Amino acid sequence: MKENMAVTSPYSILLFWPNIIGYARVILALYSFCVYEDPTVFFICYTLSFLLDAADGHVARLFNQCSKFGAVLDMITDRFATAILVMILSHLYPEASKACMFLIVLDIVSHWLGMYNSVMRGESHKDQRKGPWLLQLYYHNRIVLGGLCLFNELFYIFVYMNAFFPFIALPEVLAAVTGGRLWWWLAALCFPGFAIKQIINVIQLWRAVYSIVEFEFEQDFQRKN
Repeated sequence: MKENMAVTSPYSILLFWPNIIGYARVILALYSFCVYEDPTVFFICYTLSFLLDAADGHVARLFNQCSKFGAVLDMITDRFATAILVMILSHLYPEASKACMFLIVLDIVSHWLGMYNSVMRGESHKDQRKGPWLLQLYYHNRIVLGGLCLFNELFYIFVYMNAFFPFIALPEVLAAVTGGRLWWWLAALCFPGFAIKQIINVIQLWRAVYSIVEFEFEQDFQRKN
């Protein structure tokens, strides 16, 4: 691990390498949304923005540049990127618009409550040693965390691509298996990971709600009795 660069002012933190990667993620995601009618450009920009999410953490550890601002930047980029992509899907699939609304609410609310609870307790939002086993597995195992996030985002991306290319020319063997619906089948393969991610969001929401009221009870009510 390399030594942290000299931090001489708050602006030094803004220029940490992982935070610069975070800015690139924001730019790529916003640009992809501006051109979502072009599936090729959207696919390249959004997927690259998503993949960089895995890079910033490694860079932060490599250069010893982990920061609270970086954690917040990473969180809000994940949330707004997924939310707008789901909004786009609600436009491309009007029949699924209500489901899309619930998915956006669940994703934002569960993570916001989790973050608020961690700040209130002075802990990392990934510290779930006292939480349900599935939440512990998700946050304490990088393979599980990365895999489920990957399947979740790929599910949305493949559903998006299916709206533009429901049938594509494939080699004879693949065409016989998929019926030419490559993106649909890819989304179907990612669906179990997507579904588990939503279950984890529900568990995280309830865990955060209970932890907040538990903390309030211990701090404000139990001491009075």
